[in-house]
Amino acid sequence: MGYVRKFLGIMAAMTLAACTNQGKMKYSVTPLAFTHSPEQIDTICADQQQRLTAELDRITRLTPAAPSFEGSVLAMERAATAFNNALTPVLFLKYVSTDAVIRKAADRCEQSVQKQFVDIFMREDLFRLFKAVKDSGVSLSAEDSHLLDEYLTLFRRNGLELAGSDREEFSKLKKELVSLEADFSTHLVEWDDYLAVSLAELDGLPQSYIDGLETLPDGKRKVTLAYPDYYPFMDNAKNAETRRRLQLKFYNRGGDLNRQLLERAISIRHRLANLLGYATHAHFVLERRMAKTPHTVNGFLEKLKTKLIPKGRQDLKELLDAKREDLHDATIAELRSEDTRYYENWLRKNKYQVDNQLIKEYFPLEKVVSGMFEIYQTLLGVQFVKIEGATWSTGVDLFEVRREGTKVAMFYMDLFPRDGKYGHAAAFTLIGGSLKTDGTYELPISSIVANFNAPGPGKPSLLEHSEVETLFHEFGHIMHQVLTQARYATFSGTSVKTDFVEAPSQMLENWVWDKQALTKLSGHYTDTSKPLPEALVQKITQAKLLNVGLKYLRQLSFAMIDMAYHTVASADTTAIYKQLSEEVMLVPIPDGSQPQASFGHLMGGYDSGYYGYLWSKVYAQDLFTRFEKEGLLNPLTGGDYLKWILSPGGQDDPFELIRGFLGREPNEEAFLKSLGL
Repeated sequence: MGYVRKFLGIMAAMTLAACTNQGKMKYSVTPLAFTHSPEQIDTICADQQQRLTAELDRITRLTPAAPSFEGSVLAMERAATAFNNALTPVLFLKYVSTDAVIRKAADRCEQSVQKQFVDIFMREDLFRLFKAVKDSGVSLSAEDSHLLDEYLTLFRRNGLELAGSDREEFSKLKKELVSLEADFSTHLVEWDDYLAVSLAELDGLPQSYIDGLETLPDGKRKVTLAYPDYYPFMDNAKNAETRRRLQLKFYNRGGDLNRQLLERAISIRHRLANLLGYATHAHFVLERRMAKTPHTVNGFLEKLKTKLIPKGRQDLKELLDAKREDLHDATIAELRSEDTRYYENWLRKNKYQVDNQLIKEYFPLEKVVSGMFEIYQTLLGVQFVKIEGATWSTGVDLFEVRREGTKVAMFYMDLFPRDGKYGHAAAFTLIGGSLKTDGTYELPISSIVANFNAPGPGKPSLLEHSEVETLFHEFGHIMHQVLTQARYATFSGTSVKTDFVEAPSQMLENWVWDKQALTKLSGHYTDTSKPLPEALVQKITQAKLLNVGLKYLRQLSFAMIDMAYHTVASADTTAIYKQLSEEVMLVPIPDGSQPQASFGHLMGGYDSGYYGYLWSKVYAQDLFTRFEKEGLLNPLTGGDYLKWILSPGGQDDPFELIRGFLGREPNEEAFLKSLGL
């Protein structure tokens, strides 16, 4: 992520006209270092903040009464870009450093920067200056006009048109919100609970999993709440009571403190929206998304709910029947939340003969990455070359992206869990692409961060098929970030409308279900020349729609919970979560749970936006129809995808980009078909 751009909420990118052929461009490379001490982080942060303030002061002092675009808007864009490129790699250490003290220093800096930008976008002198440029009627190019409008909108949405006590209250609340969001994230990262289990309670787990667990002094094994521990346990552990205990711990990550932080954030967001004249926080957020209004979002979600509930009930019956068969008890009338993953996996193995542990043996990470690289390189006309360079931890790799022999970008791969590391999978922008004053292009640099099983004694890292899909998805974000052709950093890479940002990478998930692609992605870890057998390919394909109704109802419930939280002045988040999970998910969460305390999306930029995962999936599947028709490894279609979807970003309306790629109006037919509806 670009931290300044993330905070500002600028969700846009540039047209292709801004920059020509990447292969012909000359590039400037910002060298990165990740060895800063906490004291150095404090110093770098303070120096960059002072430098930015001084430059903004200079802009407001030196611009004449009839200000120019170049001397005001463009000057601020360049100053913000330099600031972002200097600090983002440092702030990134909050999420990946092996040193807790360094993570805290980076977090301290991030909060300070975000609060500084509250002040910057409440500077009347800058606002008047930019407004004077707009009012002058000066002729601007489309991208320059868009940049000016973006800044003016940010000033207004950050309270600049408020007066007196309202402005003071807005600034105070905005800064408090920054602290709440940061504290929520830090507390979640540092949450260190686990379940101690006996060997008997590990019945059903493969020996390789058991061998990888830490042995406690009393001889029990330590099952953490990290994904590589939690999900395999919930999928395979035969003891339902132990699954329940682990799930309850998982559903209480973040605890009462994070729940309280979220509820305070919801109240603050509502008050901020009211101060700006919006009915709710959702109205404020959605004004700048594809969906535009809560009415549109709620209508979309309700329509999808109507279509999914019947399929979800069918799934529920299938899981309940599996439980009865497994336990040899036809009188069982209830499926509990700790049962869903276990009996989905039970059906996969017993009804569809899909054994995840067996299939994992055909997806050693190195083979998956190699095959993924081959597919992306073929589609997008690029080459990936591993190089030596500074990293933040052992096990992190650095790659160059080349087009026609020219280095056009770089990316890091950090794929294994560590203490204190960001706990999910994500793609982080470290340096955003932009055209510099000397005519060179700032080389984009990003990092994929994930938490796959690390290699063990005598066995490489092995991925489940769902993890292969996750890797493909996140790497799609990396390509979106580093193959940008934006003139301005504000519009670079994945800085698009939030309810569109997932579509490009969601579209690319389809490759991991294609037989030809799976041949490239798979190879048994003992002999990688032997790909996933045809029989297993058929079985995982047949099982693709297993439990799909309940899976999408789960996503739907998250989106509805998000909208419910952000269309009220204050929220009992536990009560709302429980009500909607029972109504939509069909399988209620256990009493004593507060999953919202670990729902980082709602505190980290997806507030009033979680619906975007489902919204963008509709467009992702529609985009895929061209590849279905023209070939999944067709470089001409891939070239069009680069031209229309990856390179442009959001300067143009996403609908225009989709229409450009498809050559027609988008529709939901492919999405519904992908769900078997």
